[in-house]
Amino acid sequence: MTLDVVFSPLALEAKNFTVGDTVRVTASFLYTVGADTSVTVQAGPYHYIAGVLDRIGACFGSTVVSLPKTTTPIEKQFTIDFTLTPASIIGTGGIQAGTYGLIVELPGTDFNVKQDDVLLVVAAAGIMDMIGPLLVSGIMMFMVSMVTPMMKEGFE
Repeated sequence: MTLDVVFSPLALEAKNFTVGDTVRVTASFLYTVGADTSVTVQAGPYHYIAGVLDRIGACFGSTVVSLPKTTTPIEKQFTIDFTLTPASIIGTGGIQAGTYGLIVELPGTDFNVKQDDVLLVVAAAGIMDMIGPLLVSGIMMFMVSMVTPMMKEGFE
């Protein structure tokens, strides 16, 4: 059985995401196949490390696409969701803040389409991001609590 697939180039606008967000990708391809079959299609972020494409595997999503038999090329549309899973404490297995490309592919084949620099990922706000503003608020409240009694004494 021969499966012929033609992906169209992606033409996406760069978009902002936060670590932990779920990304929905809707894509399509033209295909012909001699018998009813199905294929697994996956999508996810990538970046380059020393010029080599590095897939962020912990973030990839996949779906099974049913392909009815056809000898004339027809278009098959599908949707894949994937989560921008945060990197672990030791820095492996997930995504960090940065700019990433998006790849849609049939694993184990040369069928893929990708586009660089379309996922602009920012870190999720954590407790460390809130400590600064909370500290400033606490200092201001402390100062007000110290000044108020002094002001009362001055008026009496």
